[in-house]
Amino acid sequence: MSIRIAKTGRGAAAALTLAVLSTLAACGGGGDGSASTDPGTPTEPGTPTEPVTPTLRVGILPDTQGGDSGVALHPMKAILDLYAKSGVNVVLAVGDLVENGTPAEYALWRGLAEQYKGRMTILPIMGNHDPKGIDQDWYDTVEDFIPADAQHMPGSAYKNYALVRDNVLFINISYGWLERAYDFVEGMVREHGGKVDHIILQTHNSFAGNRYGLVRENIVDGSLAIVNDVKFREAYDKYRKLFAEHDVIYVSGHEHHYARSLIRDDSDLGFQQIISGDSAYKGYETRFGEHERIQSVLMHKVQHEDTGFVDANASIFTIQGGMLDYRSYFATHSVTRNEDGPKELATPQWKLLDRFVRSTQRCEKVVFPGSVPADIQRNSAYDPSYRTSYCASASGHRARLLDGTNRSFNRYDTRTRGMSATPGYSYAGSNMEMLSMMYRYMFISDESFSRNLNNSQRARLVGEGTPDEEIEVRATTIDLKKLVALNWQERGKDTVSDVLWVSGIAGQTGTYIDPWGRAKDITTATGLPGSYGDGSESGKLPVQLPAHATRQWELGADQSGDTYVLEFALPAGAEAAATTLARRDADGKWIALAPASCISKQPYQAAFLSALPADVDASCAAAVGYDATKSAYWARVDQEGAFAVVAR
Repeated sequence: MSIRIAKTGRGAAAALTLAVLSTLAACGGGGDGSASTDPGTPTEPGTPTEPVTPTLRVGILPDTQGGDSGVALHPMKAILDLYAKSGVNVVLAVGDLVENGTPAEYALWRGLAEQYKGRMTILPIMGNHDPKGIDQDWYDTVEDFIPADAQHMPGSAYKNYALVRDNVLFINISYGWLERAYDFVEGMVREHGGKVDHIILQTHNSFAGNRYGLVRENIVDGSLAIVNDVKFREAYDKYRKLFAEHDVIYVSGHEHHYARSLIRDDSDLGFQQIISGDSAYKGYETRFGEHERIQSVLMHKVQHEDTGFVDANASIFTIQGGMLDYRSYFATHSVTRNEDGPKELATPQWKLLDRFVRSTQRCEKVVFPGSVPADIQRNSAYDPSYRTSYCASASGHRARLLDGTNRSFNRYDTRTRGMSATPGYSYAGSNMEMLSMMYRYMFISDESFSRNLNNSQRARLVGEGTPDEEIEVRATTIDLKKLVALNWQERGKDTVSDVLWVSGIAGQTGTYIDPWGRAKDITTATGLPGSYGDGSESGKLPVQLPAHATRQWELGADQSGDTYVLEFALPAGAEAAATTLARRDADGKWIALAPASCISKQPYQAAFLSALPADVDASCAAAVGYDATKSAYWARVDQEGAFAVVAR
């Protein structure tokens, strides 16, 4: 367990000053969580806290490059319309605003963006397509979108800048600049980090991507001759440490599909990366997949245009004080150019895809899928159990998860890719050296004591000693992980204890896709060769999913998930006879998990994960107990959300 003191910002409650942020078993990733908003009505995204501090809503606008159309106006409009209806205050435009950087294309983008100017602040950065034009056209397009109080990086104003709104620091870095911007990024974090509760950095390229990504492109495939490659190699460890220590959320575009992951530094402290998806007319396939050396993928959805459809993706952060509620939506459509008209995007059917809740005082555990082979060494990390250590709030209230296993998880395939070194030009002087760099920065070498769960030969040298020698990154099958979080929020007038938000358990439903996003059946299909995870050439086995796993992308407003057991200690001075354990419903009311007559007096036992204690009537709907020896309630539940001890 790694522990750090949570920072306290202007919007945080005073109780957060001494809050402890814990990361339990931080060596993987996965999941999503929270439940207070109907995904069918994303115009009113829920907030996971009492309305006592200002609310800031932040949306993400993925790449809007439009191919021959210049700008993909229809998905861009659909996303911005959603944000306008949802009360979004700030929009992060993650780059590739246009296809070729021409004045005509910029005029298209600006003409649409200006329609929303009075309702939201749009913060644009450059992608890899925008610099095809000239800087002056960029300046003319974006200068009056960027607020006057933004702090600009010297020498690259309006490309790289920072801004504080409420209790959030936004750092905005254009494509090709993160490699050279470490001093500016660190300076902004040091200057503002102690005054805010949240830091969101947007840039165009992913840190560790499924198709692109700085780690592979600038380090493993990096060149001695390219300044950005040299600079990023120097800054790589510093960035991971800075982002992890300051709990930065890293937002990017570029990959034209949606993914969320946890990226770790060398101490196994992590930060979340969100690859924002698509607002263009093309989708990209999955190539390299999870960089398991440093990364755990938590959500992944691809919709390549070869399927006949692409996704428009819209994501919203709702931030109040130390609490952050994240929701990501998608709307599938068949529009391929502006001339097609909006088609499905005239009335987009937004569906909830991904979600999580986090607070500045929380404990997290990476939970691996139940597909981990039972007979391998666990390498300290390969744990499919939801069981955690105690997590304490700033007030000293305690809770933990006692039982439950990750039985519902998503799966995806990657495609084979080849890479090779160019001696004298690349960092790697040979293909073997490049392969070694892959295992240093991206992948885990499969060993009997440390199995690679993604493939027994994740990358390998083929055609050795021949003119066709290269490194083959094998097509493989990857199961998502979950990032389960216990988030504390200071108590209100209606609870006896602080409020505990459980997040990250119920966000995966058993979907399985190939590299292009075509559906496969996880209950019948075997994974690709070498993916089983025991060092053999076997593929991952089909999964027997629990009944609640729908194998659909859309999450319900109060989605059921795997069964788990929550233990919640009775606060000092409170009496069990006068209290009960409750969950807050969609209307904000606290609902007891069981009536007093159905609360067992027995300590929790593993048998209660599927059966009722003997001292309660068989008609009782839930397994709930009070363990007097621990002065703690326990409850078997299958939903996330807010829990607290309340008066009877």
